[in-house]
Amino acid sequence: MPKLICTIEMDKEKGLILTTEDKDGKILQTVTMNGESITLQVKGNDATSTVVQKQDSVTVTCKSFVLKAETIEVTSSKTSSWKSDDTFALESTKAFTLTSGDTLTQKAKADASLSSEKAVALKATAKFSVEGEKVDVEGKTGPVALKAPTVKLEGTKDVVLEAPMVKVTAEALLALKTDGMAELKGGMTTVGGSMVNVG
Repeated sequence: MPKLICTIEMDKEKGLILTTEDKDGKILQTVTMNGESITLQVKGNDATSTVVQKQDSVTVTCKSFVLKAETIEVTSSKTSSWKSDDTFALESTKAFTLTSGDTLTQKAKADASLSSEKAVALKATAKFSVEGEKVDVEGKTGPVALKAPTVKLEGTKDVVLEAPMVKVTAEALLALKTDGMAELKGGMTTVGGSMVNVG
C-alpha cells in the first residue's frame, strides 16, 4: 500500500478543503466546500474528473461516465436535451418504445434507414405522405398492393405501366379516354362483348 498524504484545511474565506495525495501513483483527491458549492475532484497524469454541486445544479465532468443499476428512471419537468459530438447509440434487448405527446421529428443530414427482420407497419390516422426526388417501391418475392376507396395515379409528364402481362379489370364500368390521339396496337388485337359500339 502506498503512503498517502492527507490534509485538512479550514479557512474562513476558502472554506473546508480535504485532500488525499498518492505521490507514487501521482493521484490527488480533493473535496472543497466553500459555502457556495461542493467540489469533488480526482486528478491524475492521464485525466481529471470533477463533480460540482451547487444549490441549483450538479455538474459532472469526466473522461468516462458509467451508470449501472437494476432500474433507472430519469424525469424532467422542463426541457431536456441529449447530445453527442460522436456516435450515439440506444439499444434495448427487449421492447423499445419512443413516444411523444406532441410532434415527433427525426432528421438526418446523411442517409436514414428503418429496417426490421420481421414486419414493418407505418400508420397514420390522418394524412400520410411519402416524398422524394426518386421513390422506389419494390416487393422482392410477393405482390405490391395499393388499396383505397379511390386510387389515383397522376404523372405530370407520363404514366408508364410495363410488364410481361398487364391486366385491367372493372366489375362495372371501364372508361378509357384521351383528349388527344388514342392508339391500341398489338400483334393480335381482340375486341369483344355482348354489345360492341365503335364510333
